[in-house]
This record gives sequence, C-alpha cells and structure tokens, in this order.
Amino acid sequence: MNEQPANDTVRIERGSILIYRVFDVADEVDLPGVERILREGTGRLRLRPPRLTRSRAIVMRNAPVALSLGMSDVGLAGQTERVETFAKVWDYGVITIIFQLQIQPGTAWGELVDMAARLEDENDFDDVAVRRASELTGLLREALKQPHEYNVFEDYIIYFVEQLSGIDKAGELIEKADIPALILAEAHESLSTRSRAGILDHVYQYGERDLAVIDWNSAVVVEPSGQRDIADVLEFALTHLMEMRYYDDLLDEKLTVLYDAVEQGRGSLFRSRFRQLSYEAGSRFIEFSELVERVENSLKVVGDLYLATIFR
Repeated sequence: MNEQPANDTVRIERGSILIYRVFDVADEVDLPGVERILREGTGRLRLRPPRLTRSRAIVMRNAPVALSLGMSDVGLAGQTERVETFAKVWDYGVITIIFQLQIQPGTAWGELVDMAARLEDENDFDDVAVRRASELTGLLREALKQPHEYNVFEDYIIYFVEQLSGIDKAGELIEKADIPALILAEAHESLSTRSRAGILDHVYQYGERDLAVIDWNSAVVVEPSGQRDIADVLEFALTHLMEMRYYDDLLDEKLTVLYDAVEQGRGSLFRSRFRQLSYEAGSRFIEFSELVERVENSLKVVGDLYLATIFR
C-alpha cells in the first residue's frame, strides 16, 4: 500500500467531477418565497427536483431548493469550457454553487490526477461562482432575511465515479490507483508514506462495489448506482461548516471591538458603550449556539450506518 500505484491500469468509464462553492448570503432564507420567485420569474432559471435519496435513511428538515443555472463559461487549461451549473438554496442563509464536469469515458486515473492538478491551479471557478451567486442573491433578495455580504466561501471537490475498468472490486482501487495523489491534486510530486497513509486512513465501504475516501478539501466516491446520497451528505456538512465559519468570524470581530473598548474606555460614556458592545457580543454568541443546535437537529441518518459514519 505504501508504494505508489501505476495510474494507467485503472480507467474511468463513467463519472463526473463535482466542484462546490458555498456562500453565506443572509441570516435566513424563506424557501417558499424562493420557489414563488423562481416560478414567477423570467424562466431563465428552473427548479430542479433534488436527486432521489433513500428517504428511509436520510431525514432532512427544510430540504434546500435546488435549481439549474444552465451552462457557465469557465476557463480551464487555457480554454473556455461550457460547464453544467446548479445551485441549492438553504434556509439558514447559505447558497451552494455546483459545477459538474463530465469525465470522458476511458480516462486513465493518471489523466484524472493531471486534471485535478489543473483544477487546483484554476481560479476561474471561484470568479464564476461568485458571479453566479451574486446574480442568484439579487434575484432572490425578497426572500432573504437580513442579507449581508461575506467575502469568504468554502470550496470542495468530489470525484464521483460510477463505472471503472481495470478492477473487479472497489477495494482494489486502493492498490491499483493513486488515490492520495488525486485527493491532494498532486500530479508531479511523489507523496511520502506518511502523507499517503493520512489520506488512506479515511476509507469507507458499505459493499464490495462502493468506496468513499474523504479528506478535508476533496473526496473520491465510487458509487455504481449513481445515487448521490454521499455527495449530498458531504455538501450538507460543508454548508454547516460555512455557517460556523461565518459566526466564528463575526463573534471574533465583536469580541475584538469589545476588548479594545475595555482597554481604552473610562467614565460613564465608556460604561454605556461597554454595555452595548457586551449585548451585541452576547447576542452573536446566542445566535451561534442556536446554529449549532440547528446543525444537530437538521439532518438525521436513520438505519444507515455507512451514511451516518460518513456524515460524522
């Protein structure tokens, strides 16, 4: 397992690359209002029913509104590519922009690693995602409660594979394909044994034909059925990471102002301002606590240990 596998024996016959950009745009979103705006709109955007999931396993409170954004022109390797683009609007103020790149049938694993390295160096997906999110936010503004600008976003990539050649069982992929190189988008550097082991510590399997390898910035998912349950769960976790990051930054900002006021202030004017700043910081902390509670209660994985483990 420590030797670097040859990447020319395994080929992807059917699969796609899912590129995520997650934005915090408001405190809350009125999802029925979003659906109404989209139905009454110009027809440029269309509602897209979420892919079917095993409802017995995934129970989601206030499922997001999913829609198609059509095609986006994205620069990749010096060329302009037309990329299928989707969005999801979540009730806790988050918008996900998803680009879906189809993997050409017969693509060798090494070629996929090269593509991952190019994606790692490509900033155009960021720029296009920011623009599409801004367009969508403007369209849905009436449904946004306390909209705000937050110039930070979360990004993630899922290499979603439905059919492979060169292996009989998904577990063989660990030996025959360089999964760590793909996860880290490292096409040129030979990874150390320690680096490879750190990635391969997070391998999950339910059956002999499926596989998931999850890292902090990307994942490889082998799912012959084409069901997007794992991708949906990972996206869900990513949106909550975005929310926690937003509130953490906001709380830090309020506490910094509060600490400065404590160091500089004197007299009755200071006491009045101190009370106001303390109230604001405390209010943000309560909001953050409520968010954590919503995270814990907004999705339940019932009767499916595989999905529950991946979500954790």
